[in-house]
Amino acid sequence: MISFEHLANPQKRALELIRETAAEKQCRPFLVGGPVRDLLLGRHVVDIDIALENDSSVLARALAKRLNARVRSFPQFMTYKVTADSLPEIDIATARKERYPKPGALPSVQAGKLRDDLLRRDFAINAMALDVISGELHDPADGKSDLDGKRVRVLHDASFVDDPTRIFRAIRLATRLGFRIEPHTKDLMRQAIDGGALSTVAKERIWRELFLAMDEPAAPEILTAFTEHGATRALFSARTPSRARLELARAQVEASPELDHHALYTGILLHGNASPVDLEGSGFSQKRARNVVQIANELPRFTDALSEAKSERQRFRLLKHASPEMRSMLAAMTPREQQHVARYEEFRQFKLPLRGTDLEVPLGPHIAKALERTREAVFTGEIDPDEARTFAREMAIKYLDRESK
Repeated sequence: MISFEHLANPQKRALELIRETAAEKQCRPFLVGGPVRDLLLGRHVVDIDIALENDSSVLARALAKRLNARVRSFPQFMTYKVTADSLPEIDIATARKERYPKPGALPSVQAGKLRDDLLRRDFAINAMALDVISGELHDPADGKSDLDGKRVRVLHDASFVDDPTRIFRAIRLATRLGFRIEPHTKDLMRQAIDGGALSTVAKERIWRELFLAMDEPAAPEILTAFTEHGATRALFSARTPSRARLELARAQVEASPELDHHALYTGILLHGNASPVDLEGSGFSQKRARNVVQIANELPRFTDALSEAKSERQRFRLLKHASPEMRSMLAAMTPREQQHVARYEEFRQFKLPLRGTDLEVPLGPHIAKALERTREAVFTGEIDPDEARTFAREMAIKYLDRESK
C-alpha cells in the first residue's frame, strides 16, 4: 500500500476529499499517470488526475458540491475539471481506450477499463494507477521497473507514428528526471523522425511542445536535445542553436522573470536567419514575432554598433530600438555592455518634472520630441536640471520650425 502522507498539504487534502466523497458515493477512483510517477519518485506532485471506470460524473459533481466548487465538463474527452479555492485543480475522467484514425491525428476515444486507459498512454512510467481508496498500485506495463532503472520506454512500436509529439515528451521527460531513453525506444524515435512522422502533425501542436520545454527549469538542455535528435527539423530545418546562448537566456530569465522567455528562447533557436514565416503556428503576435526575429538576426549588429558608439546618447538611441529580451542578451553576451544596458534601464525609469503646457509653444508632436530630448539631456548631464524648461522650449520651437518648412 502506498501512502499519500508525505504529499504537500493541498494535494494531500484534495486526495483525502476525493477518498471521502468516493466512499460516500461508492465510486472507485484511481490516481493516474504523471502524479503516480512523481509520487513513487518522491518528487513534488502538482497535478491531481483521477480516472474511474464508472461514475466519473457522479464523483465530479458530488465533489464540487461538497467543496462549493466550480465543475466544468468536456464531453468529447469524457472529462471533468473541479476548481476550488486552496486546492489544486482536480481532473476527473472516465477510463478510456483510443484509436488513431491516421498518423499524427488526435485520437478518437471511448469508454474503457482501467487497463485500457493505462496502456493507451505514452510511456510505461506514465502508465501506472494508484487506487485512492486502498493504496494498491496497478502497473500493467511494468513502469515501476522502469522507474527503478531510470529509463523512458514507449508502450508499443507504433506509438511515435500514431502521435509524433510523444518524441518531444520522451526527450523532455528523460531530461527532467535525469533518465535515459531506452535503446529500442530511441530507435523508434529515430525511425519516426527520419520517416517524416512530424510532418503529419499540425505545427500548432509542435509549437506547444516547444513552449512546454521552454517552461522547464532545464529548458536549455531539453531544447538542445530536441535539435540533436532532429525533432525541430519540421519547424526550423537543420538549425543548431548555441547551447551557450541558451544557458545565458536561462540565466537572464531566472534573474528577470518578466522577460518573454518564449520569444527569447525561440530567437536563439532561429539564430542567424529568421523570418516571420518560421513562426507559422506559434501564435506569436506581430509584436512578439518582431522581437523573435530581432533576437535571431540582429544581435551581432547591435553588439557592433554599441561598441562603436561614442557617447551615452548614441547608445541610448540604439538601445531604444532593442526589446527588453534583446537588451538582456546584449548585456549577457558582452560584459563591457552590462553597465551601458543597466544605465539605459535607469534612463527608462527617469521622469522629467516638466509638461508640454509649461513650454508656452503651440501644441503638436514637436512637444513630445522636445520633452524626450530634454529628458535625455538632463539624464546624461548635457544640461543642468534647472536649464530643462528653457532647453525644452528652444527644442520645441526648433522642431516646430522644421515641421512648418
